[in-house]
Amino acid sequence: MADILAVVPHFPSPAHSADGQANYLTQLVPILASKLDGHLHVVALRIGEQSAHEDGDGWSVTRIQPTVTLDDIFALYLPGALRPALSALRDAAVARAVQMGRSTPVWCHGYETGEVVSRLASAGHRVIAVPHYSVGVETLHDLALGDDATRTDAFDSPWATRIGQVWPESLRPMGVRWASRLGRWGRDMPLPAAIKTQFAKLDLERQLVANATSLVAVGPSFEAEINALYPCTVGRSRSVIAGFPTVTDSPCWPWPMDDSKRRVVMVGRPTGQKGWDYAAAALASLSTSETAQLELTLIGGLGTGEGPYSQYSRRVAQAFQDLDQINVHNAGALTHPETLSHMLAADLLLFPSVFEPLGLVLLEAMSHGCCVIASDAAGPADLIRAPWGQTVPFSDPTRRVDGLAERIRTFLSLDRHMVTEHQDQARQAAESCSWSRCADVHIEALMGP
Repeated sequence: MADILAVVPHFPSPAHSADGQANYLTQLVPILASKLDGHLHVVALRIGEQSAHEDGDGWSVTRIQPTVTLDDIFALYLPGALRPALSALRDAAVARAVQMGRSTPVWCHGYETGEVVSRLASAGHRVIAVPHYSVGVETLHDLALGDDATRTDAFDSPWATRIGQVWPESLRPMGVRWASRLGRWGRDMPLPAAIKTQFAKLDLERQLVANATSLVAVGPSFEAEINALYPCTVGRSRSVIAGFPTVTDSPCWPWPMDDSKRRVVMVGRPTGQKGWDYAAAALASLSTSETAQLELTLIGGLGTGEGPYSQYSRRVAQAFQDLDQINVHNAGALTHPETLSHMLAADLLLFPSVFEPLGLVLLEAMSHGCCVIASDAAGPADLIRAPWGQTVPFSDPTRRVDGLAERIRTFLSLDRHMVTEHQDQARQAAESCSWSRCADVHIEALMGP
């Protein structure tokens, strides 16, 4: 079996991986490499103090230093950093592909690799694109910021709000497709920085979906979203569900473990995608007797850092801080093992993403015995099942808060015996998902018919 080239925006050392996309890669790459006769060469950006080169068993990663310093992964998406950093990644990936030869199959992970997909596909490589996230779907939801009061209060996005308010909802997908086609020009027009950056991201995604030999979406419902938004992908895509990590045996919780309480955890980047503004509003609507049962731990750095969503993050952090009737602990950005330890201690993962291709954290929570309340976005719709998990319809933005509050009340009504039974069912459901199977699907796509 030939060597494989993988091009990814971010590949930290496995021990230091924290965000969902990085966790997906650092868990999948060693397993995929173990199934190859050849070697898996990874090219990624160098973030912070990461080493320039790292070797594993059957794989290696070369990290490219961009012309702009990236202190953390969030810095990549700042208006002044995205294009020069990804240009450096593109140039390094193309140079490595030339070195390895045209017969080398290429795995490009994430819309950030759109220019790499375009260059290498036109050079004759078999290029498999793995869309881990969709800028087009993100843009649809940005246009919906003015559709309900909760989002409007949490965001300071006047351009997206105004455009969405004058653009009929039924025409938004068509508008996003045209914006992706115009992205190469829109990114350089005299527009606000946020809009120019969105055009640049849409252009990258257009290059990825239009030029890849084949696509592997990170879930069947997400594949359907991609096919609907970009009809050119129909017939060239497949999907796969990820696996789950080794379960830790060291629970961690900020308060003494008390079975009369219901321990709730929320995990994710503090961005608008994750819908934490809806969760804060839902929790604020509960009665004093209901909130007396709750202990809530927030993991992901809510209220800290800079970047496109920093103002949203600070506003939502304040909303959680104002929940005086609930014990709330903002744990900040934890390592992956620390996050898993909190999941092992928790009873429930609250996961109100307004859109979610997969949500690897769902599988991590399930495998650690967490019940789940989530939106009915693509990832949760594929993974979450009653009675241990409940999804909330998010199609009507004005009903999201009430729907979350209703599901939380239902969970609080369960006695400890029933909670424990549901936790065991969640663990069993996670066991049907395998990193080995996930690796097989990637290899099948890379090797072709």
